[in-house]
Amino acid sequence: MKRRPSGLGSSLPPRQPHATLATMPYGPSENLLRLARYLAGTRMGVTTQEMAEYLGISRRTAERMRDALASTFPQLEFTEDDNRTRRWRLPATALAGLTAPGVECIAAVEAAAREADLANQTDRADQLRDAAATLRTILNPAVLTRVEPDLAALMEAEGLARRPGPRPEIPRALLATLRRAILGMQVIAVTYNSPNSGPTPRRLCPYGLLYGGRGWLVAHADTLPEMRLWRLDRILSAQILAESFPRDTHFSLETYAARAFGVFQEEPFPVTLRFTPEAAADAATWHFHPSQQMVMQPDGSLIVTFNAGGRHEICWHLFTWGSTVQILAPDHLRQTMIALTRSALTRAEANPQP
Repeated sequence: MKRRPSGLGSSLPPRQPHATLATMPYGPSENLLRLARYLAGTRMGVTTQEMAEYLGISRRTAERMRDALASTFPQLEFTEDDNRTRRWRLPATALAGLTAPGVECIAAVEAAAREADLANQTDRADQLRDAAATLRTILNPAVLTRVEPDLAALMEAEGLARRPGPRPEIPRALLATLRRAILGMQVIAVTYNSPNSGPTPRRLCPYGLLYGGRGWLVAHADTLPEMRLWRLDRILSAQILAESFPRDTHFSLETYAARAFGVFQEEPFPVTLRFTPEAAADAATWHFHPSQQMVMQPDGSLIVTFNAGGRHEICWHLFTWGSTVQILAPDHLRQTMIALTRSALTRAEANPQP
Protein backbone atom coordinates (compact mmCIF):
# COMPACT_ATOMS: atom_id res chain seq x y z
CA MET A 1 0.00 0.00 0.00
CA LYS A 2 1.26 3.45 -0.89
CA ARG A 3 1.67 5.90 1.94
CA ARG A 4 2.60 9.53 2.19
CA PRO A 5 6.04 10.25 3.66
CA SER A 6 4.39 12.29 6.42
CA GLY A 7 4.16 8.99 8.27
CA LEU A 8 7.92 8.84 8.62
CA GLY A 9 7.85 10.68 11.91
CA SER A 10 10.57 13.00 13.07
CA SER A 11 13.05 11.93 10.38
CA LEU A 12 11.47 14.45 7.99
CA PRO A 13 12.17 18.14 8.51
CA PRO A 14 9.12 20.33 9.00
CA ARG A 15 7.78 21.60 5.73
CA GLN A 16 8.55 25.20 4.88
CA PRO A 17 5.52 26.74 3.16
CA HIS A 18 7.57 28.89 0.80
CA ALA A 19 10.59 26.63 0.28
CA THR A 20 11.92 26.35 -3.25
CA LEU A 21 14.48 24.06 -4.81
CA ALA A 22 16.90 26.96 -5.02
CA THR A 23 16.80 27.62 -1.26
CA MET A 24 16.87 24.05 0.08
CA PRO A 25 19.67 23.52 2.59
CA TYR A 26 20.76 20.09 1.31
CA GLY A 27 23.18 20.32 -1.62
CA PRO A 28 23.05 22.12 -4.97
CA SER A 29 19.66 22.61 -6.57
CA GLU A 30 20.89 20.81 -9.68
CA ASN A 31 21.35 17.55 -7.76
CA LEU A 32 17.95 17.93 -6.14
CA LEU A 33 16.37 18.38 -9.55
CA ARG A 34 18.23 15.31 -10.84
CA LEU A 35 16.90 13.32 -7.92
CA ALA A 36 13.37 14.62 -8.50
CA ARG A 37 13.54 13.58 -12.17
CA TYR A 38 14.90 10.19 -11.17
CA LEU A 39 12.06 9.58 -8.73
CA ALA A 40 9.47 10.81 -11.25
CA GLY A 41 10.83 8.62 -14.02
CA THR A 42 10.23 5.26 -12.34
CA ARG A 43 7.09 3.19 -12.01
CA MET A 44 8.32 0.82 -9.28
CA GLY A 45 10.17 3.44 -7.25
CA VAL A 46 13.78 3.43 -6.03
CA THR A 47 15.42 2.72 -2.69
CA THR A 48 17.50 5.26 -0.81
CA GLN A 49 20.61 3.24 -1.63
CA GLU A 50 19.76 3.41 -5.34
CA MET A 51 19.38 7.18 -5.00
CA ALA A 52 22.87 7.37 -3.48
CA GLU A 53 24.38 5.27 -6.27
CA TYR A 54 22.62 7.29 -8.98
CA LEU A 55 23.98 10.59 -7.66
CA GLY A 56 27.34 9.21 -6.52
CA ILE A 57 26.86 10.32 -2.92
CA SER A 58 26.70 8.69 0.50
CA ARG A 59 23.52 7.06 1.73
CA ARG A 60 23.22 9.61 4.53
CA THR A 61 23.43 12.49 2.04
CA ALA A 62 20.80 10.77 -0.11
CA GLU A 63 18.52 10.53 2.92
CA ARG A 64 18.88 14.27 3.56
CA MET A 65 18.18 15.10 -0.08
CA ARG A 66 15.15 12.78 -0.12
CA ASP A 67 13.78 14.47 2.98
CA ALA A 68 14.44 17.90 1.46
CA LEU A 69 12.35 16.92 -1.58
CA ALA A 70 9.60 15.61 0.70
CA SER A 71 9.38 18.99 2.42
CA THR A 72 8.65 20.67 -0.91
CA PHE A 73 6.76 17.90 -2.72
CA PRO A 74 4.06 16.40 -0.49
CA GLN A 75 3.26 14.06 -3.41
CA LEU A 76 6.41 12.05 -2.63
CA GLU A 77 5.32 8.54 -1.68
CA PHE A 78 6.75 5.11 -1.03
CA THR A 79 5.80 1.46 -1.07
CA GLU A 80 7.13 -1.11 1.38
CA ASP A 81 7.80 -4.74 0.47
CA ASP A 82 7.75 -7.83 2.66
CA ASN A 83 11.30 -7.07 3.81
CA ARG A 84 10.24 -3.57 4.91
CA THR A 85 12.35 -2.05 2.14
CA ARG A 86 10.94 1.27 1.02
CA ARG A 87 10.86 2.27 -2.66
CA TRP A 88 10.22 5.95 -3.29
CA ARG A 89 8.64 7.65 -6.27
CA LEU A 90 7.35 11.06 -7.25
CA PRO A 91 4.36 11.45 -9.60
CA ALA A 92 5.50 13.06 -12.84
CA THR A 93 2.76 15.68 -12.52
CA ALA A 94 4.57 17.08 -9.48
CA LEU A 95 7.33 18.38 -11.75
CA ALA A 96 5.05 19.98 -14.35
CA GLY A 97 6.63 23.24 -15.45
CA LEU A 98 9.69 22.80 -13.20
CA THR A 99 11.98 20.68 -15.33
CA ALA A 100 13.10 20.71 -18.92
CA PRO A 101 16.00 19.02 -20.70
CA GLY A 102 19.21 21.01 -20.68
CA VAL A 103 21.09 21.93 -23.82
CA GLU A 104 23.85 19.47 -22.90
CA CYS A 105 21.28 16.67 -22.70
CA ILE A 106 19.90 17.39 -26.18
CA ALA A 107 23.41 17.76 -27.60
CA ALA A 108 24.42 14.40 -26.12
CA VAL A 109 21.49 12.64 -27.78
CA GLU A 110 22.20 14.27 -31.15
CA ALA A 111 25.91 13.43 -30.84
CA ALA A 112 24.95 9.81 -30.17
CA ALA A 113 22.85 9.88 -33.35
CA ARG A 114 25.87 11.05 -35.33
CA GLU A 115 28.01 8.30 -33.83
CA ALA A 116 25.37 5.75 -34.79
CA ASP A 117 25.44 7.11 -38.36
CA LEU A 118 29.20 6.65 -38.52
CA ALA A 119 28.83 3.09 -37.23
CA ASN A 120 26.29 2.41 -40.00
CA GLN A 121 23.48 1.98 -37.45
CA THR A 122 21.05 4.11 -39.40
CA ASP A 123 17.89 2.90 -37.67
CA ARG A 124 19.38 3.63 -34.24
CA ALA A 125 20.44 7.08 -35.50
CA ASP A 126 16.87 7.79 -36.59
CA GLN A 127 15.52 6.74 -33.19
CA LEU A 128 18.01 9.00 -31.39
CA ARG A 129 17.09 11.94 -33.60
CA ASP A 130 13.42 11.32 -32.84
CA ALA A 131 14.31 11.36 -29.14
CA ALA A 132 16.19 14.66 -29.54
CA ALA A 133 13.23 16.16 -31.41
CA THR A 134 10.92 15.04 -28.60
CA LEU A 135 13.17 16.70 -26.03
CA ARG A 136 13.07 19.92 -28.04
CA THR A 137 9.26 19.95 -28.01
CA ILE A 138 9.32 20.00 -24.19
CA LEU A 139 11.15 23.33 -24.20
CA ASN A 140 9.23 26.58 -24.22
CA PRO A 141 9.61 28.19 -27.69
CA ALA A 142 11.27 31.24 -26.16
CA VAL A 143 13.74 29.04 -24.29
CA LEU A 144 14.41 26.98 -27.41
CA THR A 145 15.21 30.14 -29.36
CA ARG A 146 17.66 31.16 -26.64
CA VAL A 147 19.47 27.80 -26.38
CA GLU A 148 19.69 27.04 -30.12
CA PRO A 149 23.03 28.91 -30.52
CA ASP A 150 24.46 27.05 -27.51
CA LEU A 151 23.30 23.74 -28.95
CA ALA A 152 24.89 24.50 -32.32
CA ALA A 153 28.14 25.46 -30.59
CA LEU A 154 28.17 22.25 -28.57
CA MET A 155 27.59 20.12 -31.64
CA GLU A 156 30.42 21.88 -33.47
CA ALA A 157 32.75 21.43 -30.48
CA GLU A 158 31.93 17.73 -30.33
CA GLY A 159 32.37 17.05 -34.05
CA LEU A 160 33.06 13.46 -35.04
CA ALA A 161 35.65 12.47 -37.62
CA ARG A 162 34.29 10.07 -40.23
CA ARG A 163 36.27 6.87 -39.87
CA PRO A 164 37.63 5.51 -43.16
CA GLY A 165 37.46 1.88 -44.09
CA PRO A 166 34.84 -0.71 -45.08
CA ARG A 167 31.68 -1.14 -43.05
CA PRO A 168 29.08 -3.90 -43.42
CA GLU A 169 25.80 -2.77 -44.91
CA ILE A 170 22.94 -3.77 -42.59
CA PRO A 171 19.43 -3.14 -43.94
CA ARG A 172 17.31 -0.96 -41.69
CA ALA A 173 14.27 -3.21 -42.20
CA LEU A 174 16.25 -6.21 -40.95
CA LEU A 175 17.11 -4.53 -37.65
CA ALA A 176 13.49 -3.43 -37.18
CA THR A 177 12.33 -7.03 -37.73
CA LEU A 178 14.88 -8.42 -35.29
CA ARG A 179 13.96 -5.89 -32.59
CA ARG A 180 10.26 -6.74 -32.90
CA ALA A 181 11.07 -10.44 -32.57
CA ILE A 182 13.31 -9.83 -29.55
CA LEU A 183 10.64 -7.79 -27.76
CA GLY A 184 7.88 -10.24 -28.62
CA MET A 185 9.99 -13.35 -27.88
CA GLN A 186 9.04 -14.74 -31.28
CA VAL A 187 10.86 -17.31 -33.39
CA ILE A 188 12.31 -15.98 -36.64
CA ALA A 189 13.02 -17.78 -39.90
CA VAL A 190 16.22 -16.47 -41.43
CA THR A 191 18.36 -17.23 -44.44
CA TYR A 192 21.91 -17.19 -43.15
CA ASN A 193 24.83 -16.98 -45.58
CA SER A 194 27.18 -19.44 -43.90
CA PRO A 195 30.82 -19.25 -45.04
CA ASN A 196 30.88 -23.06 -45.27
CA SER A 197 27.50 -24.02 -46.71
CA GLY A 198 26.23 -20.81 -48.31
CA PRO A 199 22.64 -19.55 -47.86
CA THR A 200 21.00 -21.81 -45.29
CA PRO A 201 17.53 -21.61 -43.70
CA ARG A 202 17.56 -21.29 -39.90
CA ARG A 203 14.94 -20.98 -37.17
CA LEU A 204 16.30 -18.79 -34.39
CA CYS A 205 15.19 -17.59 -30.97
CA PRO A 206 16.61 -14.03 -30.73
CA TYR A 207 17.72 -12.49 -27.42
CA GLY A 208 19.57 -9.31 -28.30
CA LEU A 209 21.92 -7.35 -30.52
CA LEU A 210 25.60 -6.61 -29.97
CA TYR A 211 27.46 -3.81 -31.71
CA GLY A 212 31.22 -3.75 -32.00
CA GLY A 213 32.96 -3.67 -35.37
CA ARG A 214 30.34 -5.81 -37.06
CA GLY A 215 26.80 -6.16 -35.76
CA TRP A 216 25.78 -9.46 -34.19
CA LEU A 217 22.52 -11.16 -33.31
CA VAL A 218 22.57 -13.14 -30.07
CA ALA A 219 20.26 -16.12 -30.57
CA HIS A 220 20.05 -19.87 -30.35
CA ALA A 221 18.55 -22.33 -32.82
CA ASP A 222 15.07 -23.31 -31.68
CA THR A 223 16.18 -26.93 -31.24
CA LEU A 224 19.39 -26.17 -29.34
CA PRO A 225 19.86 -24.32 -26.03
CA GLU A 226 23.39 -22.99 -26.68
CA MET A 227 23.53 -19.27 -27.42
CA ARG A 228 25.44 -18.26 -30.55
CA LEU A 229 26.46 -15.11 -32.39
CA TRP A 230 25.12 -14.53 -35.91
CA ARG A 231 26.66 -11.84 -38.12
CA LEU A 232 24.01 -9.35 -39.16
CA ASP A 233 25.56 -8.80 -42.58
CA ARG A 234 25.19 -12.53 -43.28
CA ILE A 235 21.46 -12.60 -42.53
CA LEU A 236 20.00 -12.36 -46.03
CA SER A 237 16.35 -12.35 -44.90
CA ALA A 238 14.35 -12.60 -41.71
CA GLN A 239 10.68 -13.28 -41.07
CA ILE A 240 8.84 -13.30 -37.75
CA LEU A 241 6.87 -16.51 -37.28
CA ALA A 242 3.57 -16.87 -35.42
CA GLU A 243 5.40 -18.86 -32.79
CA SER A 244 6.81 -17.68 -29.48
CA PHE A 245 9.58 -19.19 -27.38
CA PRO A 246 10.05 -19.31 -23.60
CA ARG A 247 12.80 -16.88 -22.72
CA ASP A 248 15.54 -18.14 -20.44
CA THR A 249 15.07 -15.90 -17.39
CA HIS A 250 18.63 -16.66 -16.24
CA PHE A 251 20.20 -15.30 -19.42
CA SER A 252 21.71 -11.82 -19.22
CA LEU A 253 22.93 -10.13 -22.39
CA GLU A 254 25.24 -7.92 -20.32
CA THR A 255 26.79 -10.93 -18.59
CA TYR A 256 27.09 -12.79 -21.88
CA ALA A 257 28.88 -9.88 -23.53
CA ALA A 258 31.19 -9.40 -20.53
CA ARG A 259 32.52 -12.96 -20.93
CA ALA A 260 34.46 -11.87 -23.99
CA PHE A 261 37.05 -9.20 -24.70
CA GLY A 262 35.07 -8.32 -27.80
CA VAL A 263 32.20 -10.38 -29.14
CA PHE A 264 33.71 -13.83 -29.73
CA GLN A 265 32.61 -16.14 -26.95
CA GLU A 266 35.24 -18.35 -25.32
CA GLU A 267 35.53 -19.61 -21.78
CA PRO A 268 36.97 -16.67 -19.82
CA PHE A 269 40.56 -16.95 -18.60
CA PRO A 270 42.75 -14.67 -16.44
CA VAL A 271 44.86 -12.22 -18.44
CA THR A 272 47.85 -10.27 -17.13
CA LEU A 273 49.41 -7.49 -19.20
CA ARG A 274 52.35 -5.21 -18.54
CA PHE A 275 52.54 -1.79 -20.15
CA THR A 276 55.91 -0.06 -20.28
CA PRO A 277 56.45 3.17 -18.30
CA GLU A 278 56.20 5.12 -21.58
CA ALA A 279 52.68 3.77 -22.24
CA ALA A 280 51.45 3.38 -18.65
CA ALA A 281 49.75 6.76 -18.36
CA ASP A 282 47.90 6.23 -21.64
CA ALA A 283 46.92 2.65 -20.78
CA ALA A 284 45.62 3.74 -17.38
CA THR A 285 42.90 5.77 -19.13
CA TRP A 286 41.61 2.75 -21.08
CA HIS A 287 38.67 0.55 -20.17
CA PHE A 288 39.85 -2.83 -21.44
CA HIS A 289 37.22 -4.98 -19.74
CA PRO A 290 34.59 -4.66 -16.97
CA SER A 291 36.60 -7.01 -14.71
CA GLN A 292 39.89 -5.14 -15.09
CA GLN A 293 42.21 -4.17 -12.25
CA MET A 294 45.21 -1.87 -12.64
CA VAL A 295 48.28 -1.60 -10.44
CA MET A 296 51.03 0.94 -11.07
CA GLN A 297 54.50 -0.50 -10.48
CA PRO A 298 57.49 1.16 -8.77
CA ASP A 299 59.37 1.35 -12.10
CA GLY A 300 56.49 3.28 -13.68
CA SER A 301 55.02 0.37 -15.63
CA LEU A 302 51.38 -0.68 -15.33
CA ILE A 303 50.01 -4.17 -14.66
CA VAL A 304 46.49 -4.77 -16.00
CA THR A 305 44.53 -7.92 -15.14
CA PHE A 306 41.08 -9.07 -16.23
CA ASN A 307 39.10 -12.22 -17.01
CA ALA A 308 37.80 -12.63 -20.56
CA GLY A 309 37.64 -14.98 -23.51
CA GLY A 310 38.41 -14.09 -27.12
CA ARG A 311 42.12 -14.76 -27.62
CA HIS A 312 42.25 -13.42 -31.15
CA GLU A 313 40.39 -10.22 -30.33
CA ILE A 314 42.68 -9.55 -27.37
CA CYS A 315 45.72 -10.03 -29.60
CA TRP A 316 44.27 -7.87 -32.38
CA HIS A 317 43.83 -5.03 -29.90
CA LEU A 318 47.28 -5.49 -28.37
CA PHE A 319 48.79 -5.12 -31.85
CA THR A 320 47.78 -1.45 -31.68
CA TRP A 321 50.05 -0.96 -28.65
CA GLY A 322 53.12 -2.19 -30.51
CA SER A 323 56.13 -2.97 -28.34
CA THR A 324 54.75 -1.09 -25.31
CA VAL A 325 52.76 -4.06 -24.00
CA GLN A 326 53.82 -7.54 -22.88
CA ILE A 327 51.57 -10.53 -22.21
CA LEU A 328 52.63 -11.97 -18.85
CA ALA A 329 49.88 -14.60 -18.67
CA PRO A 330 48.46 -16.93 -19.79
CA ASP A 331 51.00 -18.70 -21.96
CA HIS A 332 48.44 -19.80 -24.57
CA LEU A 333 47.53 -16.17 -25.16
CA ARG A 334 51.20 -15.26 -25.57
CA GLN A 335 51.64 -18.14 -28.03
CA THR A 336 48.62 -16.96 -30.00
CA MET A 337 50.14 -13.48 -30.18
CA ILE A 338 53.45 -14.94 -31.41
CA ALA A 339 51.71 -17.04 -34.08
CA LEU A 340 49.64 -14.14 -35.36
CA THR A 341 52.69 -11.87 -35.43
CA ARG A 342 54.74 -14.40 -37.38
CA SER A 343 51.91 -14.94 -39.83
CA ALA A 344 51.52 -11.20 -40.39
CA LEU A 345 55.30 -10.80 -40.82
CA THR A 346 55.47 -13.66 -43.32
CA ARG A 347 52.65 -12.21 -45.39
CA ALA A 348 54.13 -8.69 -45.24
CA GLU A 349 57.57 -9.92 -46.38
CA ALA A 350 56.21 -12.08 -49.21
CA ASN A 351 56.84 -10.73 -52.71
CA PRO A 352 53.58 -9.52 -54.21
CA GLN A 353 52.44 -11.52 -57.23
CA PRO A 354 52.07 -9.56 -60.47
